[in-house]
Amino acid sequence: MADSMAGDATRSRPRARGLRAVAFLALVVCVALVGVGGGALAGIVFGAARSAPSAASKSPAQLSATPTATVSPACHCTSVTVTMPQPSAGVPKYSGQVILVSLSQQWLWAYQDRSLVLASPVTTGMPQLPTPRGNYAVQRKEANVTFYSLWPPGSPFYYSPEHINYAMYFRDIGYYIHDAPWRHAFGPGTQYPHTDPDGTHETGSHGCVNMPTPAAKALYAWVGIGARVIIVS
Repeated sequence: MADSMAGDATRSRPRARGLRAVAFLALVVCVALVGVGGGALAGIVFGAARSAPSAASKSPAQLSATPTATVSPACHCTSVTVTMPQPSAGVPKYSGQVILVSLSQQWLWAYQDRSLVLASPVTTGMPQLPTPRGNYAVQRKEANVTFYSLWPPGSPFYYSPEHINYAMYFRDIGYYIHDAPWRHAFGPGTQYPHTDPDGTHETGSHGCVNMPTPAAKALYAWVGIGARVIIVS
């Protein structure tokens, strides 16, 4: 009887892991649905899905972060739909958790063992303060923080304190992947000065990788410390 019970317990472990995986996927789908706003899914694409709407962002990189108690709105989503491209650099040939960001495509893809987990349009650094290319790793995760400008008032790069819901630090000094609730559009061209579909004038970030809040929330929940971050042209 003891051997039989041990065998049953052993066989139950894969089933339990399978159920946990299904539960996580269900949670991710729920996050996508909750992220609907202004007629948009805020830029999240899961698995093999091929399209998602855009939203928009501001910009801190090279900044400091301190905890704060308030939570800002999810995002100023627009109803413009963008089609998810395939990464021009190809799927990274690494196992484990990998986040790929394309500066030319203004998209982020997250992979688990080379299988797509989620994708989102992003906004990266403006030409004067570009997002650095290279291979990095998630060093820490910070939720519900305020970013402060390293540039003084009067500088063309100064920005007022900004509340951030989900931030993933990947390089010194102050480079994060984070949500940008103030933005109105993400995706191709948003790293340059532009006019959004709703008439808002914006430009790229200060070097960080900006995401719609629902997409950043899903990425934050999924990614672990040490996950590889690859930023390509």
